[in-house]
Amino acid sequence: MYNIIINIIENSNVDWLGSDELQELKELKITMNDLVSEERFHEFLNLFEPTTSLALQEKNYSLLIDLYLNRSKIYYIIGDIQSCIADLKKITEWIDDHGTDGQRAKYYNTYATVCGELGDQGKNLEYLIKAKLIAIKLDDFLSLCKIYNNLGVYYLGEGDPKNSINYLLKGLELSKKLDKAHEDELMVLLKLNLANSYTNLGEFKKAEELFDFLFSYIEGKQMMKTSIYALQYKGLWFKAQKRYEEANEILVMAKDFASKNNDLILLEEINKILVDVITELDDKDQLIAIQKDYIDILLKIKEINLNQNIIQIEMSQNEKHYASMSTKDPLTTCYNRRYFEKNIKKWLKEAKMAAQLLGFLILDVDYFKQVNDQYGHLVGDDILKSVANMANEYLSAYDSIFARYGGDEFVAIVKVSSKDELMEIVDNLYNHIANTIIELDGEKICIHISIGVSTNANGMITEYKELFKLADDALYESKRNGRNQYTVNS
Repeated sequence: MYNIIINIIENSNVDWLGSDELQELKELKITMNDLVSEERFHEFLNLFEPTTSLALQEKNYSLLIDLYLNRSKIYYIIGDIQSCIADLKKITEWIDDHGTDGQRAKYYNTYATVCGELGDQGKNLEYLIKAKLIAIKLDDFLSLCKIYNNLGVYYLGEGDPKNSINYLLKGLELSKKLDKAHEDELMVLLKLNLANSYTNLGEFKKAEELFDFLFSYIEGKQMMKTSIYALQYKGLWFKAQKRYEEANEILVMAKDFASKNNDLILLEEINKILVDVITELDDKDQLIAIQKDYIDILLKIKEINLNQNIIQIEMSQNEKHYASMSTKDPLTTCYNRRYFEKNIKKWLKEAKMAAQLLGFLILDVDYFKQVNDQYGHLVGDDILKSVANMANEYLSAYDSIFARYGGDEFVAIVKVSSKDELMEIVDNLYNHIANTIIELDGEKICIHISIGVSTNANGMITEYKELFKLADDALYESKRNGRNQYTVNS
């Protein structure tokens, strides 16, 4: 049965501190939220480890809970039930001491969903009731809609479609109190399970109307759990009317998609139905093949169940790994501000002793706020990544450090032999990045950057703050003179 576990970060109650050290984590929180909302799951998973590492360093357990709840949701959707369970087990380390009531409601609802998926209906109902009591106390309509959906699934699994329909209709009515995006999301899932409940009651016309809506919704979408369940439930609808040829055709389609997703639990459900359908069709060859698949899947599920109690995701990593993670900006993968400030002080001391000329650059993406406002936060992130990649690519040929300072601002320090060499580097770097056209989601966006440059005067300037102020003043001149240019503070 299809239960929903959608726990979006945007509902978290993270207490963000105002320090510079936490700025990148704050920005990552926004990015991770947007990635989940837009179902860009691969990118979320790529950013997960560096984001959780930063959150763990700052002991931000509230954010850690939200991140793991979201990843467990993603694993559930893509059919990786084993990893979903592992993440839920990790959350148990923090949920009692650090979780909010809202997070506990989501955790109980998610845990209940997985229990129902694995056939433990007792725990399913137990945790749904816990989640429901908290959601009612908080007037959390979003969580309550999800819980009503899952209660509908529970009662249908218990052979009580009337009670199931009662809860699903309550969920649909309550969804009208949500914002448009969440209402649409919940409406699809509630109608999916409502169609199955009507099929179980023999009210095929009501179910058919819901299937028309559902198949219109999933058309052109990636075949994940929602879409596959729509196919499976339509197969059950055909089967209930003894339309076995049509049931077989759509169930085989559902099985193929579930197999591609390696969703063993869903495969087990579909194969079980197919055995009944093909038995009615009296197709002995296909029946033998399906029964063999069914046995293989059951053996794999048994293996997962045996290992469930020992699945552990170790979040604490060795000190060396954390040291490596703490040097990089998770979004752009270039060095972060902490690493840069630690090393530039060392570079300035060494430059004083050797009378070494250092060039210091501040790069700022022009009109970045307007880009974010017009195209969205994720497009802004993609532009930052493009700028970082281009700057890293060019500066890697020199003895330099390039880092994200914060927001849309980057810094670089480079060892040079003369002022002329520095000017050549700055000019080439500017031309390498400025006016680059990138295409994102069909939109062509031109990158503009302003740069401010200063030097350590061959070792005479030894204080980072002084070096920074000189470059910052030069950057201001670039901005004041029309942006998309560089200025050298000599």
